[in-house]
Amino acid sequence: MWLLLPILLYSVIFLAVRHIYSHWRRKGFPSERAGISWSFLHQAYRREFRHVEAICEAYQTGRDRLLGIYCFFRPVLIVRNVELAQTILQQSNGHFNDLKWDYVKGYRRFNLLEKLSPIFATKRLSEMFGHVQRVGDHLTAHLLHLEQAQGRALELDLQQMLRVYAINIIGNLIYGLDVNNFEQKDHILSSYVSTGHASLQSFTLRRLPQKSSFTYRLRDLIKQGVEHREEHGLIRKDILQLLIRFRNGNDISGDKWQIDMDNEQDKLLSIKRVAKVAEELLKVSLDSVSSNITLTLFEILQEPLIVEKLQTEIKELSVENGLLKFEELEGLKYMDMCLKETNRKYPPLPIIERICRKSYTLPNTKFTIDEGKTLMVPLLAIHRDERYFSEPMKYKPLRFLHTEKSAECQSSAFIGFGIGGAQCVGQNFAKMVIKVALIKVLQNFHLELDAALMENIEISHQPAPFIRTKDGLKVRLKRREIKPKFYSYAKSKLGSGRNSFSC
Repeated sequence: MWLLLPILLYSVIFLAVRHIYSHWRRKGFPSERAGISWSFLHQAYRREFRHVEAICEAYQTGRDRLLGIYCFFRPVLIVRNVELAQTILQQSNGHFNDLKWDYVKGYRRFNLLEKLSPIFATKRLSEMFGHVQRVGDHLTAHLLHLEQAQGRALELDLQQMLRVYAINIIGNLIYGLDVNNFEQKDHILSSYVSTGHASLQSFTLRRLPQKSSFTYRLRDLIKQGVEHREEHGLIRKDILQLLIRFRNGNDISGDKWQIDMDNEQDKLLSIKRVAKVAEELLKVSLDSVSSNITLTLFEILQEPLIVEKLQTEIKELSVENGLLKFEELEGLKYMDMCLKETNRKYPPLPIIERICRKSYTLPNTKFTIDEGKTLMVPLLAIHRDERYFSEPMKYKPLRFLHTEKSAECQSSAFIGFGIGGAQCVGQNFAKMVIKVALIKVLQNFHLELDAALMENIEISHQPAPFIRTKDGLKVRLKRREIKPKFYSYAKSKLGSGRNSFSC
């Protein structure tokens, strides 16, 4: 009798697992052969399983527009057709919205990210630009100090330096702090960078609540900042200021920065919710910004001609009192192409993943995806597909020169900042921050990749791409200077002035 119990238990488990792993076959979807191998279990246990790489491999098997796969015990539908993916995410009427940005206040339910999108409008970013320039100057000053102390060409991990730059941007604009983590080694945000807290994720455990002391300490920073500004009516032109305005029911799409106080019971967002929004922005922007700058430099330093073109473009910038002009960033067309190419080859979000909120019939198909099932769009695999981009593993910025007519790429296949409801609302903010970092580095330094790095380079995704090698992006750095156009013009005018005076 007792022997029957374990047999019955194993039978129930077997039937349950078989039911899960036959989901796509029962629904009639094209699907992979289901099964769990010992090698997979071993890799998952040791946290060595490469989730992104596995999805890319699944994308490459077969040519069906849809493919049902299984991530552990989770049925996942991969969309392998760009046009179908765009249609689903743009016209699904809320079937695949990201739940973490849903917010309910009283009888109102809205997508918080859509409401906050005016924060990243061009007008707002132009007024925050001063903070970004100051952080860029901190990066330059720190590298110059290290180079001077070394007394010769400096060797360092530029990937780590750029993570500090990214966290300084976040501290200054999202948390409203005048922080410089190149000098303040004991700051909470400095700890966040050094531990890699935002980057270390396990795909099998990511749905579990992951609260830590970081969460509560970051919440305290927001609480202090919000209360101080609301009590004293302070104005600091940053993202936190606009979050506080939104919290108080103020319009954030106009020109005002002043906080018009409302009653506490009518606050749209609690301080806890503001802190959660700030931490989400931190997690997204830290990895995406730092990885984009790092990998852009990694690629262009292998092509001296690209570096020369960028430096020539930077030299044309006008500088007044050592300050860049925000409106001129838009004119850096070649740099834009480089950033697009980096986003194509190394998308900061390699996979768009959405949970179906209610049963949805996929456009122009006979298939219906059930509520609770996962839909994935593998951006990394699409961006490296030869059907859409010729020589996809080569870094070729000029493929974006005339995307509509170019044989190098199909513009519809480039989804660098997402599509539809999965589009990044802060893409203009990210471009501004990335461009300032590249300008500061290329304007002030000669850079040379370490030869040993190229032999052992390994780029992984967790989920954003990063250089996994021990020394990160190891470069040899030496001081230089590009005289901007304004300086050359001023010098010539001063020279002519002296000549006319002496005459």
